[in-house]
Amino acid sequence: MSIAAIGGYLVNEPSDAEFAHVGRTLVSSAHPQPAPHRMTPGPPPRVSLVTVTFNAAGFISPFCEAVSRLSYPALEVLIVDNASHDGTAAVLRRALPRATVIEARRNGGFAAGCNLGAAAASGDVLFFLNPDTRPPPEAVEPLCRPVFERRDVGAAGCKLVYPDGRLQSAGGVIGEHGFCRHRGQGEHDRGQYDSEAVVDYVPGAALAIRRGVFRELGGFHEGYFPGFYEDVELCVRLRRRGYRVLCVAAPTIEHLENQSIGPTLPYSVRRNRMLFLARNADPEHPYRALGREASRLYRAHVRPLLAALLGAHPWKLRDAWRDWRPAMPGDLAGFALALLAARRTGPHGAPGPDRSRILCSPAAPDGQDR
Repeated sequence: MSIAAIGGYLVNEPSDAEFAHVGRTLVSSAHPQPAPHRMTPGPPPRVSLVTVTFNAAGFISPFCEAVSRLSYPALEVLIVDNASHDGTAAVLRRALPRATVIEARRNGGFAAGCNLGAAAASGDVLFFLNPDTRPPPEAVEPLCRPVFERRDVGAAGCKLVYPDGRLQSAGGVIGEHGFCRHRGQGEHDRGQYDSEAVVDYVPGAALAIRRGVFRELGGFHEGYFPGFYEDVELCVRLRRRGYRVLCVAAPTIEHLENQSIGPTLPYSVRRNRMLFLARNADPEHPYRALGREASRLYRAHVRPLLAALLGAHPWKLRDAWRDWRPAMPGDLAGFALALLAARRTGPHGAPGPDRSRILCSPAAPDGQDR
């Protein structure tokens, strides 16, 4: 699920200078890097479009209309409805009679829904697409063919734009402390991101990946409920294995963004950022990453509160509390969740084969932070 354009919910986000001084991203991986070559052009790949819905009956019809107009010949459509109670599944079946609608017994979140759809898919390429997007008819091939034909490409995304045409995302970069930033967010689209680019991650709102690679990685991590950061972690794991993550030149997809998340969005983002840090910032020593984050939270929020309280400065106390109050529930819940994840991981490395450390990438001074 995309995390674009939520900077207004975050406080004390890193400055551009803090992003810029951090070094480039990966060190060596234990996995051999795929050979960077193109396969001989042949028949187009079979594509499985996977969408996850939850209580979307009121806004899903334009998406269904856009999907029905997709011109790609070898396309199957799978929609996982996450236990909606507003009749979403019935709306989907009427609007897209050829689609496979899978009704989940419970709402497991975006990642679990995507994994359920991927398990039922038969295509060579999985194309994850949010239900609040409006893909153009020609969207499938330019996004999916690169990951099928180029074995060094792990995942591909494309430009996402707001309904007014402004850029929402042209791929993203991972900054210090797990804050993520979308290239070009809020800019007018003048073609400045029309060239293919290697990025740290692409949003799950429109993400293509080979089905075999997705299954080899174990899919999206389902702990990022209801969404946010599962797409970032998937791309991190791809890059650790030597794959590139691309933002391709076409298509451009309109994205309304986070239409079904509602008021829980700032809490979910903060919570999941902590979990992402515990699992990825320093996999061999997860408590170190959490220690650095605890120090940052103390300097940014706790120390100003204590100083204002002990100094009997009610106006400073009010300002410090106002700064942290929107983010505090997510920060504290996320820290507890991250401690649990670190405890399960242990001090000697992350579960599974991915043990290489990932660092942050410098971000251009544009866009918003997750």
